[in-house]
Amino acid sequence: MLEDLKRALARVQNDYGFYIECQTNPSVALEGYSLSPDERLALTNPGKLADLLAPGNGISQLRITISGTHDWVNRVARMEAATDKGHHDSKVGLEVDAIKRASTDGDRFRAAFRLMELIG
Repeated sequence: MLEDLKRALARVQNDYGFYIECQTNPSVALEGYSLSPDERLALTNPGKLADLLAPGNGISQLRITISGTHDWVNRVARMEAATDKGHHDSKVGLEVDAIKRASTDGDRFRAAFRLMELIG
């Protein structure tokens, strides 16, 4: 399970669309990963992920490196606090950002497809 957690964390770090899918559709996003319930919760709950990634916590035991700067927790917290319309608008904006940041055609396609589902 630990190796799959490492793979999922590496993907979360490099694929913002995947991270958003972990939040919005975790059963689909994480279906190819063998994760414990706690690992799955960390990948689907921004607060738990922040706890895992905090210096001095579990991340050092994983022996992986987290690089760059990310605002995962704050973006999702703002999205959760939004009204229904604002929530929808926030998700649309996040998917547009995911399209812009996509590093592969597959990532871009998945983000565009999620955007099309949101806007109808």
